[in-house]
This record gives sequence, structure tokens and C-alpha cells, in this order.
Amino acid sequence: MNPESHLPPEKQKERYLKHNNTISNKGYVEFLESFINPVLSYIDSSDVKSCSLKSILDYGSGPEPVLTEILETYKHSGRLDETCEIRGWDPFFAPDVNVFESGADLVACLEVAEHFETPQQDFAKLSSCVKDGGFVAIGTMLLPSGGIDVFKKWWYRSDATHTSFYTEHSLLQVAAKNNLTWVTSLNDRTFLFKKEKKN
Repeated sequence: MNPESHLPPEKQKERYLKHNNTISNKGYVEFLESFINPVLSYIDSSDVKSCSLKSILDYGSGPEPVLTEILETYKHSGRLDETCEIRGWDPFFAPDVNVFESGADLVACLEVAEHFETPQQDFAKLSSCVKDGGFVAIGTMLLPSGGIDVFKKWWYRSDATHTSFYTEHSLLQVAAKNNLTWVTSLNDRTFLFKKEKKN
């Protein structure tokens, strides 16, 4: 989006507060689970079992950190290790949360990348939050094919806080520029990357 069309921060925050993104909203909880469950299942698979999740960061956790609440229940059910530390960070609602000093084992970034006003810089910040060898899970809708007429009718672009849209190629490119290597697509809107260890 043209930077001149970006909403000022106070208007963005006002928009986010109108969302019914609460733990009592069953549909929202199911949406979050449809994102995080494939991610955890993949990381827990035999192929990557060497990565033990000791820390998870919800990057862009919103007014209510529902994903962190869900992950906390996973600790009690045995889905996650009880010692796993889970934090939520958000530029509007939890800007003072200390992100993990050495980076998190998993950074979950759901419905956030489309809000990035400067994708290159924002992906650099996102990458800085994950440790070498750790994972970044990005949940966003990819640009539909069909040209400008399809794009104009696309409901996802009607949210004034959505300022950046990605094809799979552009998502891979901006991630790669920030040391995030493509791992796999877990569904049509969940994409997993790994931060390569430095030599």
C-alpha cells in the first residue's frame, strides 16, 4: 500500500480493539488452533525432532494473547513440555514484553505480516526474535491469481490495516533476505521457515 494511505497508529489500534479475538470466541480459538496445530505437529515429527521447544513467542499477540493461553493449556495436556516458556509481544498491546534474549525456538506470526508497513525491516525484526536453528511460522493469505480485477474484489484487501500482500515467491524472497529458509507450506495460509545456524 502507498505509505500515504497508511492509517495512523491510533486508528490502527482502534481497529484492532473492534475485533472479537477472545478466548471465549470459539470460532477464533478454532482459527488459531488450525494455524498452530500443524506447526507443532511438523516440528514434533521424526524429521525435526532434534528441535526441542523450550520457548515460543507469539509475535503480534493482539489485545488479548489468546494463542499464548492456548499454548499454556497444551503444556498441561502434555502437547508441549511443561518447562516451555511462552510469551506474547505486540507493538500496540504488549510492547514492553522482553523477547527471549537468545531468541525463541518458535516464533508464531499469525495475521501479522499483512500489517507490515515496511516488510524488509519488519522481517528483519521478526528474524531477530528467533534463535539460530529455530522456526518461524507465518500465517497470512497469499495474493490471489487473476490480475488486478480479482485483487480489487479480494476481501482481504478491504481491511485498511492490511498494507502488504505476498505471493509465495515474494514471501520466500523477503524471508530469505533475513536468514529465514523455506521449510514447507503446512496449508494454504501457514508457512514454516527455519533460521539457519551461523557457521
